[in-house]
Formats: sequence, C-alpha cells, structure tokens
Amino acid sequence: MKKIYSQLAVAVVCALLGFLLSYQFKLISNKEKSTQQNYNQTDVLAEIEQLKKERDDANKRNGDLQDQLKKIEDASTNSSNLDKQLKKDLDDTRMITGSIDVKGTGITLYINPKKDIFSTQNDMGNTALGETDLVHIVNNLLYAGAEAIAINDYRITPQTGIKFSNNYIWIGSEGKVDPKTEIVVKAVGDKAKLQSILNFGGTLEVGSLHNYNKKIVPEDEIVINKSTKGLNTNFIKPVK
Repeated sequence: MKKIYSQLAVAVVCALLGFLLSYQFKLISNKEKSTQQNYNQTDVLAEIEQLKKERDDANKRNGDLQDQLKKIEDASTNSSNLDKQLKKDLDDTRMITGSIDVKGTGITLYINPKKDIFSTQNDMGNTALGETDLVHIVNNLLYAGAEAIAINDYRITPQTGIKFSNNYIWIGSEGKVDPKTEIVVKAVGDKAKLQSILNFGGTLEVGSLHNYNKKIVPEDEIVINKSTKGLNTNFIKPVK
C-alpha cells in the first residue's frame, strides 16, 4: 500500500513539474515573440525615418544642382542671339515641367466643405471631394490656358497623377490632401479667362463640389513653387 502511495506521489510531483516547466517555457516563448515584434516594429520605423531623410537629402541636393546649373548657364550665355534663344527655350521648358519656381497673374480658388455635411455623419461617403472633382478643376484651368497649377502648394506637372486613397486625395506620390479641410488651388495665367471658366455653367457645382463653398480670388501675382520630384524618362526616347 505504501508502495502505491509512493508511486502516486512521484507521479503527481512529476506532473506538477511538467506543468511548471511547460508554463515557464510558454512565458519565455511569449516574451521572446513580444520582444521580436517590438524589435521588428522599431526596426521598420527606423528604416522609414532613414528613407525619409534620404529622400529629403536627395531633394535638397537636386535643388542645389539645379541652382548651380542655372548659374553656369547664365554665366556662359554671351551676346549671341542664338545662345540667348537657347537659354530662353531651356528656361521655358523648366517652367512648364515644374522644375523651377514661377510667378505671374492668375487666380486662387479656395474650396471649403460646408459645415452641415459633417454634422450628421462622420463618414462623408459620396459627399466628400474626390479625385474626379480635382481632375475636373485642373482640366478646366488648363483648357483656359493655365500655365502653372498647384493644389495645396503641390505643383502639377505633366507626370502628376491625382488619386483618392484611404480617405485622402494624393497629388502625385507626395501630396496628401484632406477633403475634410480647406483645399487651395492656384493657377498662373490670364486671370480673366481662368475666372470665367470656373464661373461658367456650374463648373464648380458638378460631382461633390456642390457640397463645398468656393471662392475665386483674382491675383496680380501668384508664386507657385517647383515640384519636389523630377520627371521620369525611363521609357520615352527621342525620335531621330
């Protein structure tokens, strides 16, 4: 009988030790996973910050090189009419492609959401401004002869796309526009024509634009900054 009790006691002790070892192993395993997860999150955040820094450095370097190049071109231009024409053509191309700051007469369009569209719902749904609304405005301004356009100071270039994603309207890959806040569109050109096209036939009332208050201000001088991104020429080639 004593032998049976001894065997049962040993079995209980072994089971208890097995449970304690298993539980301790689980705690250690969970701690390692948590540590690894925190490490991975920290590592990813650090990498993102590093990439942002590299991007900013590259943009600054690109701007410095553009300024140096312009100084060299200005210094090398002599009195020759041909050289002056080439320099003018190059400057015109840079203004059109958005690689330098520009200024001129034009209009500023202020777009503000009406307060009542937020009072009854958090999700604006189809009432919020979207990509087609901004594309519609840009197309009309270009049709009226706008020579430079910016949305919330993000320059529109020949390669700038406008896309709605995750409740924001993206201007290219860097311009993030919140449709729930004020949106400012600047355009350089004939201010009378630009104002006329926006006021024509309900141009600013189509789509979701009717849910927003609009104000057009003619300007004698508007400054539109250059694009922070260069143009890609990976596939196009000149025809000889």
